Amino acid sequence: METSKGLNTLVRERRSVRAYLSRPVDKQTILQILDLARQTASGGNMQPWQVHVLHSETIAKLHHEISDEVEKNGFGSDGDYQYYPTASVEPYDERIKQSGLDLYSSLSIGPRDTARKRQQKLRNFEFYGAPVGLLITMDRKLAQGSWIDIGLFLNMLTLAISDAGLACCTQASFSSYGDIIRRTLKLSSDSLIICGVALGYEDKTDPINALPRRRKALEDFVEFHP
Repeated sequence: METSKGLNTLVRERRSVRAYLSRPVDKQTILQILDLARQTASGGNMQPWQVHVLHSETIAKLHHEISDEVEKNGFGSDGDYQYYPTASVEPYDERIKQSGLDLYSSLSIGPRDTARKRQQKLRNFEFYGAPVGLLITMDRKLAQGSWIDIGLFLNMLTLAISDAGLACCTQASFSSYGDIIRRTLKLSSDSLIICGVALGYEDKTDPINALPRRRKALEDFVEFHP
C-alpha cells in the first residue's frame, strides 16, 4: 500500500472511477483496506455491514446471470430497496440528469443512442472491468438506523481505498438484482444487497474518469442558527 496523502487531499481527490487497468490487487492490500474500514463507528457498535470479495470467475458469472435477466426483462428498477424517488423532486432530479449527461457525454454517447447506453449500463455488472468487486450487504431485519452505519462504512471504505493508491466506484445498481446475487453467491434470504464497489487501479487514459466533480457551494446547504 502507498503512503497516505493526508485526509484533506484524499477527500478532495477521490472520485468515482469507471475504467480500470488489468493490474491485479493482491489479497493483503484488500485486507488492509478492510481492516481500516472496519474502524467505522456504528450505533450500539452493531457493525451491520458484511463484505463479499469477488474476483474474475465470480464477477463473470454474476455479469452473465444479470445480463440474461436484462435480455429477458429489461433493466430492473425495483429491487432490495428504492434508491431514487419514484416522482420527480427538484433540485435533485436535475442533478441526477446532469450526472447522466456528464457520463454519456464523456463517452460521446448521444441521447438517442440506446444501444450504447445499454452496453454502458451493463458494464456496471462487471464492475467496469475492475479486477475486484465488493458486494456490501446487511441483515434485512435491521432498522433504518443501520443505514446510517452502512453509509459511514462506505465513506470510510472509499477513503481507505484511495489511501491505498487504488480507485473505486460505489454501485447501487446491484441492489436491483438481489435475488440473482443471493442465488449466485449462496447468500441467506436475509442478506439485503446494499451496493457493489468496483476496486482496482484507475485507467487514467480513459475519458470516463475525467468527469467533473460537481458539488454544491457551502451557502447552498449550510444554515447557521443563533
